[in-house]
Amino acid sequence: MLRLLNAPEHPAVAGLWSEFVAADVEIIAPTLLTYELANALHQQWRLGRLGCERTRDLLEVAQTLPIALHGDAQLHARALQLAGEHNLSATYDAHYVALAERFRVPLWTCDRRLSAALSDGPPEVHLVP
Repeated sequence: MLRLLNAPEHPAVAGLWSEFVAADVEIIAPTLLTYELANALHQQWRLGRLGCERTRDLLEVAQTLPIALHGDAQLHARALQLAGEHNLSATYDAHYVALAERFRVPLWTCDRRLSAALSDGPPEVHLVP
């Protein structure tokens, strides 16, 4: 998400987002996304990479993006199971995997380790440079 918000520095992410929006693709994520984004923005602010006002502006922009958020007990249970099956160090990423699996859609990620851990699929995983 930070790569999308800092689009000039990450043209591949911005281009992919534009393609999805133009094609009217429903973009989904676990509710966890909002917590991860707020934390990532806070960390960027703490490290002096973003000013306070820019941090708030980016959070506001992110909250207007057309992303359908999902979170329920079954998603959490499946994420826990997937984290174990794929030897993931935490369940955070597994929530994205569980959601892609539930909706039978590909998972797009910038995380090389996650992509490698899921190389045997499903879901189909696309690594964004």
